[in-house]
Amino acid sequence: MKHPARKVLVIGWDAADWKVLNPLMDQGLMPNLTKLVDSGVMGRIATLDPPLSPTLWTSIATGKRPYKHGIHGFVEPTPNGKGIRPINITGRKVKAIWNILNQHNMKTNVIGWWPSHPAEPVNGIYVSDFYHRSKGSLSDTWPMMPGTVHPAEMSDLFAKLRTHAEEFLGADLQAFVPHAEKIDQKKDRNLYAIAKILAECSTIHSAATHAMTHSEWDFMAVYFDAIDHFCHGFMKYHPPRQEHISPADFEMYKEVVNSAYRYHDWMLGNLLQLAGEDTTIILLSDHGFHPDHHRPRHIPEEPAGPALEHSPYGILVMKGPGIRKDETLFGASLLDITPTLLALYGLPIAEDMDGKVLVNAFTEVPETQTIKSWENIAGNDGAHPNGFVQNEEDTQAELRQLIDLGYVEDPGDDLEAAVKKTQNENNYYLARAYFEGGEYAESIALLEQLHRDSPCIERYATRLVHAYQVTGNFKDARKMVNRVRKMMDRESPEMDILEGILSIAEQRYQKALKLFRRAELEGGRQPLLHLRIAHAYLQINMLAEAEKAVLSELAMNEEEPNAYYTLGLILFQQMRYEEALTAFLEAIGLSYHFPAAHFHLGETLMKLGKYEEAAAAFDVTLLLAPGVNMARQQLIDIYENHLKQPGKALQYKQDFMDKIKGTITIVSGLPRSGTSMMMQMLEAAGLDIFTDKERTADDSNPKGYYEHEAVKNLQHNNKWLPEAKGKVVKIIAQLLSHLPANYHYQVIFMERDVLEVIASQQKMLVRDGKRVNEDTLQLQLVNQYTQTVDKVKEWAENQPNVDIIFLSHQEVVKNPFLKAMLVNDFLSGQLPVEKMASAVDKNLYREKKEKFNHSGTFAKG
Repeated sequence: MKHPARKVLVIGWDAADWKVLNPLMDQGLMPNLTKLVDSGVMGRIATLDPPLSPTLWTSIATGKRPYKHGIHGFVEPTPNGKGIRPINITGRKVKAIWNILNQHNMKTNVIGWWPSHPAEPVNGIYVSDFYHRSKGSLSDTWPMMPGTVHPAEMSDLFAKLRTHAEEFLGADLQAFVPHAEKIDQKKDRNLYAIAKILAECSTIHSAATHAMTHSEWDFMAVYFDAIDHFCHGFMKYHPPRQEHISPADFEMYKEVVNSAYRYHDWMLGNLLQLAGEDTTIILLSDHGFHPDHHRPRHIPEEPAGPALEHSPYGILVMKGPGIRKDETLFGASLLDITPTLLALYGLPIAEDMDGKVLVNAFTEVPETQTIKSWENIAGNDGAHPNGFVQNEEDTQAELRQLIDLGYVEDPGDDLEAAVKKTQNENNYYLARAYFEGGEYAESIALLEQLHRDSPCIERYATRLVHAYQVTGNFKDARKMVNRVRKMMDRESPEMDILEGILSIAEQRYQKALKLFRRAELEGGRQPLLHLRIAHAYLQINMLAEAEKAVLSELAMNEEEPNAYYTLGLILFQQMRYEEALTAFLEAIGLSYHFPAAHFHLGETLMKLGKYEEAAAAFDVTLLLAPGVNMARQQLIDIYENHLKQPGKALQYKQDFMDKIKGTITIVSGLPRSGTSMMMQMLEAAGLDIFTDKERTADDSNPKGYYEHEAVKNLQHNNKWLPEAKGKVVKIIAQLLSHLPANYHYQVIFMERDVLEVIASQQKMLVRDGKRVNEDTLQLQLVNQYTQTVDKVKEWAENQPNVDIIFLSHQEVVKNPFLKAMLVNDFLSGQLPVEKMASAVDKNLYREKKEKFNHSGTFAKG
């Protein structure tokens, strides 16, 4: 392969956050970063769940989620299963970017990436994450573990480049702690902690600068963990002072975090100078770190508890030839880095990667090709060979570091128990990764096993409740909530909130409000609690109460974007469009990566007649979330009917159809309008029915209901839709408008006289033992049902991805063969019409239309 024209340097600053950087840049204290930002694009980059650095940096290097790449936590069992060790590169199941480049004869340097031990035999210099840990006294022998450096013959050279904590003198630390001389270091070990972190990041810096100046390279990746370590140790002292921090400690350590960032800026300047102007620079962090009122006062006593201090967005800066200048980049994810690197080198993007190319970073959109996977491409990739076994000699220094930081519990003497606990924790993290990736079945299976093995661990149980809820399995979610309640020996505001969220999903809004109010009394004003109260009020259309609750949330947390978004929804429903506009803009200002806020901003602008601005808002929605076809529908409407640009509308129509993921056949109608009868006909035709068979046949529906519990939660969760692709699903009329626009729907809508529908519903309630006055019928119900059907017809007419046929229940019963022919023509023309018609049982047509008088009651006779 021809030597690449460009060089790329990737710099990782673990936990770096714009909330800390921006004030420092405004004060002129980060000159090198400021220059980099001004010369390229910058933005926030979304992290993944769980926000654990080894898994995140592996996703950055592979473009894949943890359940694909195999790195799930901080530690893992040793190969013999008799102990635990820090996570090892041999656990990675897929190629990293440097392995792919190695296959194309490029020279790659990798310095300190986490995890990266033992060093991989790439075509270049590889220094593992075990390299920079300073331990013992400077006077002691400071050996370097085997496998730390590749090529191995460079080990002695790189060993001499290391810096020990004891080499940092008091004067070196005064920038971090101006009054360091006042510290009693026998009682307070913070100074040594600062020196140790500085020594370790300086060691990485020395290795990186040596590799840059003493080797040829096409790609280089350098990882610094110091900001994360400084923040875990000293962010609690960062301004403004928190109530539980003493004034004396605050004054002593308040500059540590800012000084750490400034030290990184100095190192960045050196790296940029050595890289040269023609090198593409990518600087990023894997997550942020709360520097403000979101800082938790207490860290959970559980493995990886300190991750609670992480914020969901890191930093991203890109600069170089072909990269835009002085612009903001939106919608980036950690998963996008490797695809973007492949695009920079002109290499194909693998279809099994989970990220995308950050095309908006380029002055010209790069031409890219795809391949199915890089994993099947043969060639020397610089990875360890199959069957490679690492020398297990002394990995305890790295393990001790993780224990000291609070990420890992001390395994103690019971190694068998430690191994089991490690396996459970890694499976817990794996379950979370599956869940975030939409692999719900795999996530739930792991969580169920964890709960069976460890029923007393609340976070396993509560995570399982959440998984059941999101997937529409309210029955098991409710069982689990009750089980956890019985297990607890105390009142739990957290469980009240969790059960309240479940109650909202179950449409038990008053129950949810009661639980939220109790949680407030028991646990005080908890973050997001009033926002959840607002959500409950919003569901029952108590808009004044919802507005009051969300304003209470904002009084406590004026930087919560979801609160402004919810306020915007409330104001929009009240037709207070100018105020709603302000609320949505506030939400976007706080969190630009908020597709729903951009979408509703567009809807608000349309109400205000600002169609060009609305179109821009919908375009941003699609930039951040390409699957939101509702935004495409609005753009089609804007350009077709308001801005009178049919060519533009046609482009969006084509784009709309290109995004369709598949076809779902839907049987719909008002409850008791003959939908089960139509499902029976389609089942007789041999079509695949999407049902969980939870609701069994009874006197009201002797042949079954053909329902699926998940469908009932369509308004809040549509994650089940991929499972329904190519199948027939029963959805009541009231839920049709909540269908996402990224599928093609074939809707068979059953129409039945409203009076017959209501009569049938009341008979059914009586059969179920419910107390109902069969002779009473509210005119309001007739009107509501009539309006529902009218809204469905209007909805269907405006959806380019919806085909619909309306069938009369009475006519299907009267002439099933003729109606079966119509359904056959509507669907495919290949269905067995005779079998469909024979499935209709005319004897089940029991509730005939009865006379109705204007007082709102049935008049029999």
